[in-house]
Amino acid sequence: MTGSSTSWRGARYVALGSSYASGPGLGAPVPGSPPDARRTTGNYAHLLAERLGLDLVDATSSGAVTADLRWKRQYGQPPQADALTADTQLVTVTVGGNDIGYASGLMLAGLPLASIPLRALSTARSLLAPAAGPRSLALLPAAMVLVGELIRRRSPGARVMFVEYLTVLPPDPRTPVPHFSARQAAAGREKLAALQLATAAAARSTGSVLVPVTAASANHHAWSAEPWTTGAVKPQGLDDPLPFHPNRAGMAAVAELIEQHL
Repeated sequence: MTGSSTSWRGARYVALGSSYASGPGLGAPVPGSPPDARRTTGNYAHLLAERLGLDLVDATSSGAVTADLRWKRQYGQPPQADALTADTQLVTVTVGGNDIGYASGLMLAGLPLASIPLRALSTARSLLAPAAGPRSLALLPAAMVLVGELIRRRSPGARVMFVEYLTVLPPDPRTPVPHFSARQAAAGREKLAALQLATAAAARSTGSVLVPVTAASANHHAWSAEPWTTGAVKPQGLDDPLPFHPNRAGMAAVAELIEQHL
C-alpha cells in the first residue's frame, strides 16, 4: 500500500456490507461473529484498519441485502446500521449485489451442469435463484440512496465511502467464460453495471466518496493472469474463498484503493 496518514490512527471505523466486504474464506472468523456471516480477518476492512491503526467495528455479513443494513435482522444480528454512532469517523459500505442476485446468478450460471445430479441441481437452483430481474434492478438505486442517508443521520461527521464490487467476468463480451452461455455472461455484466450506477448515485446524492473498484479490477477478472476474484465452482473448504468472490489479492487491492481515496 501507499504511505498512510497518522491522522486516522485510533479513528472509529464501521464497515458495512455483504460478502464482497465480509471476506468469506479469507482468514480466521472474526471472534463473536455468527458462523453464517462468514466475516473474516482477511477482509478489506481488517486490512485497512491494521494499516492505518483504526478502531474497527466490522458489521459486514455474507448474504446481506440493503434491508439488512437499514432495519432487518440477519443471522440473529441487529441491523448493520446499529453499529453506527455519532462519533464514528469512517464508514465503508459494499452492498446491493444480493438485492439483484449478482453473485448468486454467477454461481448458478457457473455450475458444471453435466457433473451434477438432477436432484442436486434442482436444490442448487432454488438456493441460488437470483432476485427478480427488472424490478430489483429498478429499485436498487433508491435502496442504495436510503442506505447512504441512514449512515449520514447516524454518523453525521463520518467520512462515508461507497465501495464498488470487484469485476468477476471478463469485461469483453467476446471472451468466452467456462460454463456460461453468452446470455448468462451478459446478464452478469448487466448486473455489475447496475451496481456501479446505483453505488455512484448513492455516493453522489449523499455527498459520499465513491471508490471505483469495478473499473480498477477490470483487468483482474477471475480468468485474468492476476485475478482479484475466484472463477470456478468446485469443492470448497472453510478456508477457501467463495466462487465468484474476492480472493486475498482482491481484498488487498480494495483496501489499497480505499486508502488512496482517504
